Amino acid sequence: MAETLLIVFGIFILLGMPISIAMAVGALGASFLYPALNPIIIPTRFVGLLSDSYLLLSAPLFILAGNIAARGGVARAIIDLATVLVGRFRGGLAYVNLASSMFFGGISGSAVADVSALGTFLIPQMVRKGYHLDFATALSVSAAVVAPIIPPSIIAVIYAWMADQSVAAMFAAGVIPGILVGVGMGVPVFVIARKRRYPKEPPPTLQQFKTVLYQALPALMIPIIIMGGILFGWFTPTEAAAVAVVYALVVPPLLYRDSSWRELPKIFADSARLSGVIGLIIGFVGAFGWVLTYSKFPFRVAESIATIAPHWWLFIMMVIVLYLILGTFLTPSEIILVTVPVLLPVAMAVGVDPIHFGLICVVASAVGHITPPVGLCLFVGMAISGLSMDTLMRPLLPFLAAIVTVLLVLATFPEISLFLPRWLGFIH
Repeated sequence: MAETLLIVFGIFILLGMPISIAMAVGALGASFLYPALNPIIIPTRFVGLLSDSYLLLSAPLFILAGNIAARGGVARAIIDLATVLVGRFRGGLAYVNLASSMFFGGISGSAVADVSALGTFLIPQMVRKGYHLDFATALSVSAAVVAPIIPPSIIAVIYAWMADQSVAAMFAAGVIPGILVGVGMGVPVFVIARKRRYPKEPPPTLQQFKTVLYQALPALMIPIIIMGGILFGWFTPTEAAAVAVVYALVVPPLLYRDSSWRELPKIFADSARLSGVIGLIIGFVGAFGWVLTYSKFPFRVAESIATIAPHWWLFIMMVIVLYLILGTFLTPSEIILVTVPVLLPVAMAVGVDPIHFGLICVVASAVGHITPPVGLCLFVGMAISGLSMDTLMRPLLPFLAAIVTVLLVLATFPEISLFLPRWLGFIH
């Protein structure tokens, strides 16, 4: 049964069908071929999976909050704050790019929103200051990888739902790794900026720093509201996402005056479109996963992998390699949805903490945002700069190497990701 499902699924993927539709066709094909399955189960699992989870509602709300912030003056306030903090160093605007992505990632939770909002301004600005266009674009694209790692991460929400884990624990687990990924990319920036003699930004006066910080505080309140509300138990993740949406709707028009109410229909339409795609994938994954589980396929895979990789560190390395390969043709949410039901039982069987495993899955899948041929952030960067994929591949390599190096460190030392959730009492 599972073999038939996977063969049909693989055939339609090779024919170019979207992965969600291929999963639905595979599940439907298996239900027709095997009398033990009733085809009516497919739509039942689709609807039931989406309607039974209150947690899943947080994903479209986080998407909406991020899109609202990206279109308002929030992005500019974040860039100004990053400039007064790190702009004084050699290659200052490159560090501003990294720091802005780390700040903005705490608002949007989306890599695509990050590179769209920040890259549109920073790439032309860096070129005007003497930075090479390919370097500025590659840095902006790579820096966006931090956004899905630092909370609120949409990928982390999906993993928490799939693995039946605490969203608050997953958010807390992403704070230190997200910072480390950003710092790790600062290493090639340091080397390249000194080699090419990229300029410094003038150091700010104390009054300039106070003014910029004051202007950025309303933007910084969005991640504080989200994380503070969840960590102190004031909100559920879904309620925190809803509060963030309301706050994002009020702050940019009133305080930054850079957002037009006429843009709201397009913002809501774009958010609904992306949320609909994720919802469609989740629904069809439910039917696909049910057929796999019914056939006992995940348990057979778990036994096989446990035999090949009996040690937790070897299993984690296999997962990282698998995710980096899958990231070349699947989106991060697709990778999480397809693989976690199969791999999580193996991870727990070999002694990997589910929160640590989830963090590795989030970081490894996020790399797919910048790897060809379907890296979404890569395409956004190409659209902003006008450069081809071939032109961007070489300047991307140092940043890709930095991200993977940090990922290997996170995999080797689980306490890096588990320290904060444990300290806050989310895990024991």
